Amino acid sequence: MKIMDMRFDSTLIQSWIGKKFYKYKCDAFEFTNSVTQIVGLYIGNEVYALTNVQETVDYFGSIDDMAVAKLSASEDVMIKSVFKDVEMISTPVGEEITSVKIVNEQQTMAINGKQAYEVWLTRAIIFEVGGREISFEKDMVPFSEEITIQRGYNLIDRITDNSDFLEVWDEEYTPGYKREVLVVK
Repeated sequence: MKIMDMRFDSTLIQSWIGKKFYKYKCDAFEFTNSVTQIVGLYIGNEVYALTNVQETVDYFGSIDDMAVAKLSASEDVMIKSVFKDVEMISTPVGEEITSVKIVNEQQTMAINGKQAYEVWLTRAIIFEVGGREISFEKDMVPFSEEITIQRGYNLIDRITDNSDFLEVWDEEYTPGYKREVLVVK
């Protein structure tokens, strides 16, 4: 069985608790509240890149380009739009991070009745800051490089359901998925 683990590092996220979330930087919203490929997170004295970029991966037996979400330390100069002549905007937050919810998803696949794949990925992270929340969610479409950003309350209830994953396979494939929410305080 092939196992792939693309979850965000919870130890890194744990280090953010109690630090000030100064701002996030991304392309301006034009028609939706999503951006393409990258969001910069400015936490404490550090800059982090939240990316969702296509890579060639084994997608349940088919080698294809799929968007893979990653979270890593970065530098301000690396937080730039993938589009030519687009200036990113900064959205101030200016509050201490009191908790972070990490929404992880386990996708499994049996082929001809034999368990063949177990894939873990982080679907979303939700910051609690100043009594409200900010979420960053990887798009459900496997090849989409979009990251949806929401602000408000009870955002866990607005994370997209991925039941479509269970419906688009040929007869020999038996998919499964479940979600787990880790709360880091």
